[in-house]
Amino acid sequence: MHLPFSSTPSARDAAIIFGLALVLLAVFIGAEAFEYIVDFSDRHENLEIDEGLTVLMVMPIAMGIFAWRRLAEARTELARRIEAEEKAHALARHDPLTGLPNRRHAEHEIGRALEKATPDAPVAVLLVDVNRFKSINDLYGHAAGDRLLLDTGARLRETGGPDALVARLGGDEFVVLLQGPTRQDELIHRVETISESFARPFVFDHGSSLVGASIGVTLVDRPGLTPDQVLARADAAMYRCKGKGLNGFAFFEEGMEFAAFRRAQIERDLRQALAEERIEPFFQPLVSLTEGCINGYEVLARWRLQDGTLRLPDEFIPIAEDCGLIGEIYFAMLRRAAARPWPPATRLAINLSPIQFEDDTLVERTRQVLEETGFPPGQLDIEITESAFVSNLERARIVIAQFKELGIQMALDDFGTGYSSLRHLSEFHFDKLKIDRSFITDLADNPASQTIVRTITAMAHNLGLRVTVEGVESIENEADLLGFGCDVGQGYLYGRPAPQPETRLLPRSTGQAA
Repeated sequence: MHLPFSSTPSARDAAIIFGLALVLLAVFIGAEAFEYIVDFSDRHENLEIDEGLTVLMVMPIAMGIFAWRRLAEARTELARRIEAEEKAHALARHDPLTGLPNRRHAEHEIGRALEKATPDAPVAVLLVDVNRFKSINDLYGHAAGDRLLLDTGARLRETGGPDALVARLGGDEFVVLLQGPTRQDELIHRVETISESFARPFVFDHGSSLVGASIGVTLVDRPGLTPDQVLARADAAMYRCKGKGLNGFAFFEEGMEFAAFRRAQIERDLRQALAEERIEPFFQPLVSLTEGCINGYEVLARWRLQDGTLRLPDEFIPIAEDCGLIGEIYFAMLRRAAARPWPPATRLAINLSPIQFEDDTLVERTRQVLEETGFPPGQLDIEITESAFVSNLERARIVIAQFKELGIQMALDDFGTGYSSLRHLSEFHFDKLKIDRSFITDLADNPASQTIVRTITAMAHNLGLRVTVEGVESIENEADLLGFGCDVGQGYLYGRPAPQPETRLLPRSTGQAA
């Protein structure tokens, strides 16, 4: 640290004080002041003038020493204050964990860069959102989360290049300011390099994990926009990237802002609802068709708004998938459902989003929830749709095998409405197959639907799978399904999804349930 002066008196200060003392001494000698003093003291010995004069002679020296010490203390204190102010200034502009510039510093630098933006020298702003950061925190602890943020900052500095400004905006969001690339292909190459750096696993004390990142990019080639507007554009592009499947990058396009604003508002409300436990589990009975009794429940998410009304899954699950909250909803529903006091042998079924297959902490966190709540893994059914296999078949195979190692049973949901169903049945070891409600709606009057349901049921039984049928709404539906050999029914005949699980069936003679 460079100070305007030394924290202790300099040699020059000491020389000045010593010089003044010599001048004063010379004046006294030249004026023969000491002889007059001695003579005066002898003639007035009874007044003890010599002692007083001695004190007067010594006092300037003492005062000089005192002033010298006070000057030293003042300079030391001033130096400490300057150092403290510089540290406070640095802390106000830098993130305390990573040491990177913070949002305030980043906005200042972005503002300066925007003033110089031209078509020949555009400014690129990248908003980087680290995926599955909360999962790492929950699974490995906050120390691992901090390690992830530190390593993320290091990778961004490494791949951003020497001319890049890397800052942490807060949480798991970072911003990269690029002023070097002038051609589009050069910019795309640099963004790809940054994105690909997240393909390498992050290493923690207890293992490693693939995390990934969603990156939104906006390019500015003329002044006029504020840093907030530019960051909002990058944020909109980043959400578009999440909508395409979490990892990778997307460039800002006109029209994204309004959709991003609306989406961001719903996301904020959804995060708040999760924190306040207003995403609630509802339970719909699963009924043994042969025994006529409830043997389990499907866990379905409902969003209770501030006014008490409910928002159905179709209204918020797609947004939760886009913004990376679907995993938190899954674990919240699983934890609250598994923690209830259930009768022995009660089964629970819960849906898993295809996006969650990219989370390499999924199986371990599920195991932890079951351990914490005491719910037996063998009584949990995880339902997945065929779309889960489309993006990464090998990953899906690994996750399903890991779940089955825990004793959890796997069910293929919405069978017959997706992709290569027969191929998936032959490749994956499912325990159950769930026939989509679309085949049940007109079952009584549609011979084709009857043939499909009968054939699927026979095939599933030959493969050793149990069959559940959705959309059972009438006694006629139930009778047909029982005749086809289906095992479990689910639908309004037995009960609508409710916050408190139905424990008894309505008499079958009453017809459709209320």
